[in-house]
Formats: sequence, C-alpha cells, structure tokens
Amino acid sequence: MIDIVTAWIMAVLDPIGVVVGLIIAVPVVWTWIDVVFGERRRKRRWFREARSRPGQRPAILIVDLLAAKDIRTAVERYRQTHDALRAIPEDRILIISRAERLCAEDMPELAQEVRAAAGRLIAAGVDTVHYFHAGPAAVAAIVGAELGNAQRVMVYQHDPDGYHNFGLLRAGL
Repeated sequence: MIDIVTAWIMAVLDPIGVVVGLIIAVPVVWTWIDVVFGERRRKRRWFREARSRPGQRPAILIVDLLAAKDIRTAVERYRQTHDALRAIPEDRILIISRAERLCAEDMPELAQEVRAAAGRLIAAGVDTVHYFHAGPAAVAAIVGAELGNAQRVMVYQHDPDGYHNFGLLRAGL
C-alpha cells in the first residue's frame, strides 16, 4: 500500500508540484528583478527629471563667500542660458555675500542670515530653491540644514568654468 501511494505521489503529484513551482517562481523572479534593477533605474530617471524641472514657484539663493569676488554676474550668465531659471523674478532671488574672508567668529551671524533667507523663501511659497554656492563647504552644510526639510533644493557649485548643477540636496522630494 505504501509503495502504491509513493508511486502515485511520484507519478502525479511530483510533476504537478514542479509545474506549480515554476509558475510561482516567474512572478517572484520578476519582482526581484524589478526591485533590484527597476528601482535604481526609476530613481535615476526621477533624479534627471528633477534636475530639469524648475518647479511651480522657483527661487534662487546665492551664497557668495569668496572674498573680493562678485559671483552674481557668473550666476546671471548661467541663469540666462537656462529658460527655467531666466523666468524667475528678481523678488525671488536672495543673495548672501561677504566682502571679506569668512572666519569662525562670523558663523553665528551668517547662520542667522541663512535662517532668515530660508524663512523668506518659505513665506514666499517657494517650492524649489536653486542654490548657487561659492565659498567654504561649512556654510553649505548650514544651508543644507536650514533648507533640507523645507523645499526641493537644487545645488549648483561654482568652479572656474562657471556653475554645474549637482542635482538635489536631498533625494526623495
């Protein structure tokens, strides 16, 4: 009797189990591929789209901490080459600058100025901030701390060739 049941299981149920297993494996493997590769592809596409969209109420924040340099003209040149940035009105362009070299004693006052600028941006209903930075990275950390949770912030870094869009300050917004 046991031999008959074992033979029946091996002859009938085993092939059915293999077919059912293969049928179940297809969506599991498909889901795994989508999670591993599709998520990364979607994030890259979303990041590219986010870099190219200006937002509904964009603003520009310029932090110029290079001593004896005025980077506003470089920002204006960059701004004129991009239609989305060119359309931003002057009342939504904020500038934080210092004429002399920045030192550690200046940080509390500068942090307060960054906080005030962030407040003005929020009060204006800005949904995207195009942040142009020239100067010490410590100040960029302060700006990131102030703006990181409020709006979508696009970071532009100054170098001798002009400005480069580095994308979002915080992905996922």
